[in-house]
Amino acid sequence: MPPVRLAMTEGKVAETYSIGDSEAQHQYVGGRTAREWVPFLLPHLRPGMALLDCGCGVGSITLDLAALVAPGEVVGIDLDEGQLAVARAEAARRGLTNARFERASIYALPFPEASFDATLAHTLLIHLSDPPRALRALQRVLKPGGVACVVDDDYATRVWSPTNPTLDWGFDLWTRLSQHNGGSPFYSRHLRGLMLGAGFDRAEGFAHASEFYGTEAATQGFARITGMMLDNRDMNARVVEAGLATWDQFTDLREAFRVWGDDPGAFLAWLYCGAFGWVEPHQR
Repeated sequence: MPPVRLAMTEGKVAETYSIGDSEAQHQYVGGRTAREWVPFLLPHLRPGMALLDCGCGVGSITLDLAALVAPGEVVGIDLDEGQLAVARAEAARRGLTNARFERASIYALPFPEASFDATLAHTLLIHLSDPPRALRALQRVLKPGGVACVVDDDYATRVWSPTNPTLDWGFDLWTRLSQHNGGSPFYSRHLRGLMLGAGFDRAEGFAHASEFYGTEAATQGFARITGMMLDNRDMNARVVEAGLATWDQFTDLREAFRVWGDDPGAFLAWLYCGAFGWVEPHQR
């Protein structure tokens, strides 16, 4: 499959998705479930709600949510038509007729004001250069009494064992690449305040350790997916062109991850920070 090179341009804002290999992306997120990755959202959902999932990718979480709010409609949006095609096929396979998937940018949501009871943006805003603009868009499409849920990694919370200088450099490279591409790898700790600034009537912050690798299968799987990205010459060429790494460093990093993944004591985890924002009835 070709590498993912998403650029979304709305006005003067252009964004780039840093995971540059579509197959690696699919394997990385394709097995995620709502109960494992967004359990904090589930108590706020009920049958019949209309829900918008922004940056839905292959729809693994979106379709779980569709089953929970049925017969309410769930709309998943993303900019990658390849991932949306996977999501549509999986919806058909699961017989979920209350979910649909559209190509759209969170910066320009093609929905009227007050269209949804709930909105979700999971691991999306971290890739954007203007998270407040995205939050204002989510606030606009919420119905009175509606709730928005936004959650992203905070790269400063990553921990791993055993460490070595090559892995240390590799995780730092990922942070620098995200920033080079205009992303916001440390913004999510500020989400509660950002939501209030975006016009939500009240906000509540939380954190969740949904991403961790602590078994042989898990660490080897993460190392394999990382190796797929490090084997993508188109992605690597852009990183080298940006002056962030050399070709030899990619070779060393690939081997370091392989050795780490096979280590029986290997471990990796990081924190996701998030917030809920509510639109109270008196705001509309």
